[in-house]
Amino acid sequence: MKENPKEVQSFYSSMENLKSLNIWNIQKELETIENLDVDWKNKIVVERKILTYNINNGRLINNAQTTDIKGNINKAEFTVKEIDYIKQRINQTENTFLISRYAHLIWQIEKHNDYAEISILNYIKTINKVKANEARELPILLSALFYISKKTKIGIIEIQKFTLNLTNEVPDWFKSSILDAILENNILSSEQLKNIAIDLPTWVENENPTSYFHNKTTLNTGIKLYKKFNMPTKKLYELLSKNEDLILNQHQKDNDFIKLQTLGDKAKYLREAGKNVEAESILKEYNRLKQTVKLGKFNWELGEKETQLFNEYLKKYSEIILKLPTEKILAYFSINEDILVDPTENETYSKQTIKNSIQNLFSLSVFDINSNHKHLEESEKIVREINKNYTLSHTTKCFSLFLKVIIEGIWSGKINYYKIYDFLEKHTWYGLKFQRGMTANEIDKNSTWLSMLAPGIHSLFAQFELSILMNTNKVNNFILALDSLTLKFEGALRDFIRLAGGNTSTSRRGGEIREQLLEELLDNEITKEYFSQKDIALFKYTFTNINQGKNIRNSIAHSFYQFSDYHYQPALLVFFCTLRLGKYTFQEKTSS
Repeated sequence: MKENPKEVQSFYSSMENLKSLNIWNIQKELETIENLDVDWKNKIVVERKILTYNINNGRLINNAQTTDIKGNINKAEFTVKEIDYIKQRINQTENTFLISRYAHLIWQIEKHNDYAEISILNYIKTINKVKANEARELPILLSALFYISKKTKIGIIEIQKFTLNLTNEVPDWFKSSILDAILENNILSSEQLKNIAIDLPTWVENENPTSYFHNKTTLNTGIKLYKKFNMPTKKLYELLSKNEDLILNQHQKDNDFIKLQTLGDKAKYLREAGKNVEAESILKEYNRLKQTVKLGKFNWELGEKETQLFNEYLKKYSEIILKLPTEKILAYFSINEDILVDPTENETYSKQTIKNSIQNLFSLSVFDINSNHKHLEESEKIVREINKNYTLSHTTKCFSLFLKVIIEGIWSGKINYYKIYDFLEKHTWYGLKFQRGMTANEIDKNSTWLSMLAPGIHSLFAQFELSILMNTNKVNNFILALDSLTLKFEGALRDFIRLAGGNTSTSRRGGEIREQLLEELLDNEITKEYFSQKDIALFKYTFTNINQGKNIRNSIAHSFYQFSDYHYQPALLVFFCTLRLGKYTFQEKTSS
């Protein structure tokens, strides 16, 4: 090789004396050079190309990719000449990190084990150098070491000894990171891994407040490891419960939701540890705190311009709808599919938004209607996003328009209980008489589903008209309407399936036969045959916890709602669903 120009010498020197192994920091340390001839410029390009690779699960993966005119991904491939240059560099540099990377790359391309051996040797040398300075890079380098050794069967015994020694040398707070790297591409024997599992509880630092998160990570990893070897996990759960004390000591006020959340976790861990008496004591305190805890509220509103545009949209479309006769107004909201959220589109959009969301960087906890908290898994975050986007789309696209039309319709006299009853009797299956069953008496033969729905609808619109026309109903009073219509919806759906020739019974273990629950009814074959996907999604969103929906049916049935929960919005939403359910028709089928 001809003598290097000064600028190139300076560049190679900066590579030789790298102080960091972090790719971002390396780019800052490299010397910049200009005005080189083509040959030298190409060599520098190769060096920079190599540094665009990151170690991912032990493999060197190119971090800089582009797409061609057809959208195909272009990979940073190396030419034969460039590969020859990289091989020369292995013999020229004394930087073990560079050697390990060059050799690793050549091994991935050519699968020659000579380069795998060079890479393994220099990864070990590099790890020994950076133990204290850049500990965060250790698991990344180890993953490459394990991956190459596992694939080639080279140096396994030496790497096993090296890994065990390293695990003993690093601080306790960092050992779980080493263990994670081991488990990704495990080359340890079962006996060696089991010995690590036995030693793992000693890594926990229960007296140091700053150790909370690494303690939790260590113990959760340990639980997976213990289950692998069928080892009892109670001791680890007991340590997890004790670890929660580090948080409780810092959050002692009864109105602090972190205290409530931590007590819930502690009780859960105590149960798993077999400490049922202690867990029950913690749960009593947990339930007491649910009455005192305070959560901050975040409120977001449309800007002035956006609010104006939205109101203009509602005004324009509500005026068009209100020009129709009453039965066509109700038919519009019963039949029109365009106003409903498409569940498939919503799910696709939600998965994309959660992928790009900052939520992926944080743990997320939610509270249910009874103030019980839950830590969300990644899959549950997606479900929550689906629900959030459904709520937003349904509110803006459908429910706001429905509410606007109902209010204006009441003002104009086009909508009231009597006109709604008349519409349901003439244009829905609710007005049909049918045989109730073996237990029906004479009075049931003359009743219809409208007889069952009428009291709830009457209560809803009587209260709503008072609120709008007379402004006398200043306190929410939709308890009877919401309770009645919610429970009657499930019964109406059940009878629809029966009348259409479907089955609403299911068997449990042991042969016991019972009626399907609402969630099962919404997935019934008849439901899927007759109802649109949009309607089924609306019903699930309103009545169940599927995709973390409003779960109104469960909250009503178990009396979870408080007085303030009984307002006109959920009542009108349930009425809207009742309208949608009534539009379907069927040919009544009877059993032989």
